[in-house]
Amino acid sequence: MKSQEAKLLPSLPKKVVENITGFQLCSYLIALEGWRRGLELKYYRDETPLCELSRLNSSTHGKFCSLSNGSNKHYFFRSRGDKVSNQAVSVCENKEETKSCLQRSNVPIPLGKTLKTDEDIINYANEIGYPVIIKPLNGSMGRGVYINISNSEELSGILKEVRKKHSYRQYIVEKHYNGEEYRMYVVGDKVIGATNRIPANVIGDGINTIEKLIEFKNNERKKNPYLSQKPIKIDYEVTYMLERAGYNLESIPDKGEHIFLREKSNLSSGGDPIEATDEISEEVKQIAVNALQALPSIPHAGVDIIVDPKDNRKGVVLEVNATAEISFHLFPLVGKAKDIPGAIIDYYFPETVGQKKSMFYFDYLSLLVSLKAHAIEEVKVIQTPLKEMFAKKYIVEGTVNRVGYMTFIKKEALKENLFGYAKKIGKNKIEIYLLGEDKEVIEKFRNKVKKGSKRSVVKNIEEQNMIYNNKPRKTGFKIIS
Repeated sequence: MKSQEAKLLPSLPKKVVENITGFQLCSYLIALEGWRRGLELKYYRDETPLCELSRLNSSTHGKFCSLSNGSNKHYFFRSRGDKVSNQAVSVCENKEETKSCLQRSNVPIPLGKTLKTDEDIINYANEIGYPVIIKPLNGSMGRGVYINISNSEELSGILKEVRKKHSYRQYIVEKHYNGEEYRMYVVGDKVIGATNRIPANVIGDGINTIEKLIEFKNNERKKNPYLSQKPIKIDYEVTYMLERAGYNLESIPDKGEHIFLREKSNLSSGGDPIEATDEISEEVKQIAVNALQALPSIPHAGVDIIVDPKDNRKGVVLEVNATAEISFHLFPLVGKAKDIPGAIIDYYFPETVGQKKSMFYFDYLSLLVSLKAHAIEEVKVIQTPLKEMFAKKYIVEGTVNRVGYMTFIKKEALKENLFGYAKKIGKNKIEIYLLGEDKEVIEKFRNKVKKGSKRSVVKNIEEQNMIYNNKPRKTGFKIIS
């Protein structure tokens, strides 16, 4: 099945999120959803007292923002809003504490224990029986996680590897449970989206080596806005997995043969996000909802669950992420996208539910420049246009190139809150396109077009009334040389 655009962007092209990657993509998607509904949007520099959430993190330019309707204001850090308590964040960052809260509320969790030494880890694994999983107590993004470890010799080798690569002091040892792993995003009492995260893999074609198939797969991932910066990297885990299955990088799998390159399903290490909300039973969805209700004041978050392969009504909760990535729900590799940002903004601003959304989007990366330079502490994004738009085009001839004419037009257009562009279309000819909510302002702008800069000489103006077709357009005014 071919992936589809999210409802959040009903007809907006992928260029809306072009070059926006990682956690910044989550932040932008939340902000864009609120902004398109007419909410006031501000972005904040990290560690500024102006943002109530900023003291929790650092070096996060462009990931803190606020949305306001005038009387109601909420702050967001990536996908997390200010209704998620600091206590809940702290609990979710400590996997052992999370498990304790879930266990007290009878939410099913894996059998496991937190341990420090290699000897204790191996002894406990022998006690509960293989296969097992090990993961750092305070880790994230799948770092230091190894699953489906089948014996003590294998566990010993993995422990040597993790001690070399990571500095985590405590590890959780858990019983490995067979079944598909899903990330479910819960808002309030409802699962909005569920993604089946498939471990990094390739499918043989009978011609190419595994190494070449990985290259092909990475090229495909580059086309996906979320996966573009998350290639399959060939490392110890990949070569170990291949050796265990009797392959190496030069092996040529048969056509249609499915080769798994990792045990863990983290998307950051090459996993595939497959939309699967409709596959999840209501009983398992309720487990995800119950997991949030077991924690202190966390109305929305991501919940990782392994579903029992023998009974799809049962599952165990692996962890809860208070600041979960949401982008893969909007850009799955397979399946129809789920509008997680829309559900979050519905929750914080219920008065905006169902209202018309603007077809404009803003230049997120440009506004980050001043924040990164520590020149300012906050940036207010221009209000999104929600009224009827008027458009006009001018073809200007004369001494208008290399005399500051287009810069003058841009400056004057921005003063009047007009969008559009000035484009060189000939040696002595420029095209100007203007778009705005005030028809009178656009009509009077002809005077600016005629006046021009100090060194310009306008000899002829051809004017055309345009019909705005409500197509997606970026705010601001652009000079196209």
